[in-house]
Amino acid sequence: MFVDTLIIGNGFAGRSVASELHGDVLIVERGEKFNIFERRQRFYEIQKEGKIDRHSAMIRHSYVSALPFNKPEKIGGDCRSEYIVVDGGCSNHWGGLSFRLTENVFSDRTGTFAWPFTMEQMKPFYSKAEQLLRIAADPHDPDGRNARAKIKGVAKWRAALEPYFPAAYIGAQSHNLTGDNSNGQGSCMGAGDCELCPMDAKTRSLHIQAGKRVLNGVMVESLRFEEGKAVEALCMTQEGPLSIRFNRVIVAAHGVESMKLLLKSNLPQATPAHLMGHHYQDHAIAQLTCVLPDSAIPYHELNTSSQLVIPELSGERDGIEYTTLGLMTPISDQSLSGAIDLNKINHWDLEEAIRGVGSTLALFILLEIPPEWDVAIGYKNGKITLDSEAYHREKGIYDKIVKDIYDKIEAVGAVPLKSGEMKHYNKWFGTHHLVGTLGMGNGPRSVVDGEFKLRGTENVYVTGSAVFPRCGSRNPTVTVVALSLMLADQLNGRV
Repeated sequence: MFVDTLIIGNGFAGRSVASELHGDVLIVERGEKFNIFERRQRFYEIQKEGKIDRHSAMIRHSYVSALPFNKPEKIGGDCRSEYIVVDGGCSNHWGGLSFRLTENVFSDRTGTFAWPFTMEQMKPFYSKAEQLLRIAADPHDPDGRNARAKIKGVAKWRAALEPYFPAAYIGAQSHNLTGDNSNGQGSCMGAGDCELCPMDAKTRSLHIQAGKRVLNGVMVESLRFEEGKAVEALCMTQEGPLSIRFNRVIVAAHGVESMKLLLKSNLPQATPAHLMGHHYQDHAIAQLTCVLPDSAIPYHELNTSSQLVIPELSGERDGIEYTTLGLMTPISDQSLSGAIDLNKINHWDLEEAIRGVGSTLALFILLEIPPEWDVAIGYKNGKITLDSEAYHREKGIYDKIVKDIYDKIEAVGAVPLKSGEMKHYNKWFGTHHLVGTLGMGNGPRSVVDGEFKLRGTENVYVTGSAVFPRCGSRNPTVTVVALSLMLADQLNGRV
């Protein structure tokens, strides 16, 4: 088989670049096609058994692949990130929160991990990506989103938080609020469970109209090079080996599988294979709780499932970016134990005690794992390894960030609730954001150049979360789509 352009991966990166790319294009995807509603039913059945937690039921079991060669790698004991390998990949269990990276991340123009372009260069592609993803946004979102719809119910949340956090806004979501089902996507009913949406209203990569051929159940084991040029993809299928030759290839998997595929290839000597797998980022997590006195928090009162973004509790400390989200669901039982004023209950002031619980807000903190720490994923003798020594050596900075957040909470008259504190970062990290390992840029640690080409090769391009030189504290999906659209424009000769 021969094609002009081979794209490896049918997730957001692969389908986005394919949607704009001219010429003869073939996408190969290791995962099989599936029915989202059958997967939802599987989740219900697993949940009824009660043997595993809800999150695990969604990701590990509801999306398991039936293909014998299709097993995701286990990254390591202290990295909780997992991924799935059915058609469309990780986008299937993404919740829909749709950030752009911050201006701060793009502001470094000369450092080792500088992006090769500015935020101004990214903005047109962000705008186009947000249309593809069917973003719904808060009109007060400071990033000026190119949204398909407005999130309704914002005014109630603004009224509740404005006395304390006037800059807070509802995070943009890739949930279909328009009622347009022309791409097969359902309409959001605000039911939650976005990872396995019962309406299929969350935008998955398969909702992007790529308009190109897709071969499912084809796992690319490696690329074969002749000097600096890749000439053949060596693949595995249920029927046996498959060879695909091409003029150029785009590797569009995530930070683990893209790296693994390349390390299994006979790479040119000029390609910096020794840097592959380094500077893995992902995110660390903390969960906190606070009381906003006299505020009535309107849990569930939006027309979609979402999270608050609280700029007053976000920022950067010692080069570590952090973003604080307010969860728009009632607090956990653990937090509730500290939110109930027993003195009021003992004095039969039950109404005031209940009102106090209704003023309690759960916070979810996304903490950057900076590329400078060099958390590294390796692949040797058929196994993935993780070197997280630097993470554990440096993670003490997160305690300072948590203290900063508590200080900011108290400074505006809100009350921290230590009963709701969970410093997950002390034991593990990982939010299923498989970022880094093949960083792009012009610096000495880059594996991919500023034009998306794998260094030392003539015709191998890489896109997706693997190429982020720095992610900051934001999730990567919108940027993955924007970068892939930028690559398509470049290959079409428009950039």
